[in-house]
Amino acid sequence: MKKFILSEILLISHQEKKAKKVIFDPWRTLIYGKNGMGKSSLIKSIYKTFGAAPFKDHPLWMDLNPISLVKFTVDGIAYSILKNGKVYAIFDSDDLLIEAFNDVTKGLGPFLANLFDFKIQLPDQSGKSITPPPAYLFLPYYIDQDTSWQSNWSGFAKLTQIRGYREPMISYHTGIKPNEYYETKIEIEEHKNAISTMESENNVLKDVLKKIQEKLSHVDFNIDIDLFKQEIEDLLKECERLKTYQNVLRTKLIELYNWKLSVESQLDITTHALNESRKDYKYATQVLIDNGVECPTCGAHYENSFADRFEIAKDEDRCKELLIELTAELSVIDERINRENNSYNKYNEEVKRVEALLETKKGEVKLKDVIENAGRNEVRVVFEENSSLLTQQIYEQHQLKIDLEKKLKALVNKDRKKEILDMYNRLMRNFLTQIDVKTLSEDSYKKIESTIPETGSALPRALIAYYFSIFHVMKKYTTSAFCPMIIDSPNQQAQDHGHIDQILEFVNKNQPTDTQMILGIEELYDVDFNCPIVELTNHRSLLREDEFAQVNSEIDHFLTEVWNKTKTNRLFR
Repeated sequence: MKKFILSEILLISHQEKKAKKVIFDPWRTLIYGKNGMGKSSLIKSIYKTFGAAPFKDHPLWMDLNPISLVKFTVDGIAYSILKNGKVYAIFDSDDLLIEAFNDVTKGLGPFLANLFDFKIQLPDQSGKSITPPPAYLFLPYYIDQDTSWQSNWSGFAKLTQIRGYREPMISYHTGIKPNEYYETKIEIEEHKNAISTMESENNVLKDVLKKIQEKLSHVDFNIDIDLFKQEIEDLLKECERLKTYQNVLRTKLIELYNWKLSVESQLDITTHALNESRKDYKYATQVLIDNGVECPTCGAHYENSFADRFEIAKDEDRCKELLIELTAELSVIDERINRENNSYNKYNEEVKRVEALLETKKGEVKLKDVIENAGRNEVRVVFEENSSLLTQQIYEQHQLKIDLEKKLKALVNKDRKKEILDMYNRLMRNFLTQIDVKTLSEDSYKKIESTIPETGSALPRALIAYYFSIFHVMKKYTTSAFCPMIIDSPNQQAQDHGHIDQILEFVNKNQPTDTQMILGIEELYDVDFNCPIVELTNHRSLLREDEFAQVNSEIDHFLTEVWNKTKTNRLFR
């Protein structure tokens, strides 16, 4: 099991000239502030940077959409992840770009799944097996203030992307069905696909062989001229249809290439603007401040002020953001061009095939009398040998599949499952007692995938007992990376002072060993959490003007790195 630790988050808005930097303790950090200070926006920004959309987000924060950078470690190896609009970029320990993405499900998600040993594969709504996006990796570790205090396993948006996600995700994260289970399932599916492909090929061979054997039983070479003419006409119609669709594809390609030229032109203009801005800034900073700048044309004298130079630097930031957006757009265009080219080439091959058949048909009548019966026999032998070989390969694939199915059955070990469930139930009983929930029957929560049927002020307490039971079970049994536990605003449903004290003391003493926890709270209630406290004091403004310069200087390298890489190869995954 890998260990994933958050190190810090940087947020910046070039539009507002405000920023925020928060450093996380590897064991525990408190995000402390009254309502409206931005605790939840800060916490949700962590997950948004990793491509996991929260169930609910403040509209003003969504409109601001700041650039975010999260630094983290996996088994002690440092990484950084940047989110700028719809662009995500991963950096190594030397802050060098590893990969950039403009798609979460197909790009960023599989990359993070590999990094965090998140090996599960599940069907999406269309039935296609995919690696679940990052929200499903973080799902059991995030207690969201908007939904998680009402129901469990619900802290992120768009979870219905995976059909019936709840039971398989719970079984996976708690170790009932570990990584090896899903890796074995993938192998079985690969063998099934191979068997299906080979059986289709073998059926074609047998069908052709049957036709050859039927022909061998005849000694004449009679041909139906009317049927022959009809085949020619059908081929001509097919050829015409294919060429018509080719013309449609050719028109689409012309439109896409025109669009590409337009975006490339915008890129060149923006790059030129950025270079000019850099030259202006360089010139402004090299001229003596005291002497100012003299116009070489009219001789007028101008002050070389900091404000002027700051405006030039601001233009450079805007150019960089626009360049990244245009490069991402160009990547989408290139992908569409590639897709249309593949379709065009496919239809082109079909046209060539039909034209080749037409040429063959033209010569068929002349050649029919030279076809030898011996030639047909030779073809029959070749087809029989190939069919026999495929039959043997299909048998071997079936045997491998059977062995893997036995392995899969063994991986769903009843003793292991019972051990996990026993631990979960034991923890639930203990934690419910600690947190003063006395009305919840054991039958209502004994299944690990249970929803918690408590009501009123007891519901949040029952849920936190459930969440911590899952934390401890995952710490022992999960096979993917253990992620930071993030708990937002545990004081829910108007808890009285005695119960809120119980909740905070419970959190304080029941964090699993060798894990990281981030806790967002409005009041400390005299509980000593013995950890760093990040206090937020600006009402309705998480970002601060006085942090802009420092954060901007730190995050600029990452933005520049993405821009430099993408402007040369324009590669996004």
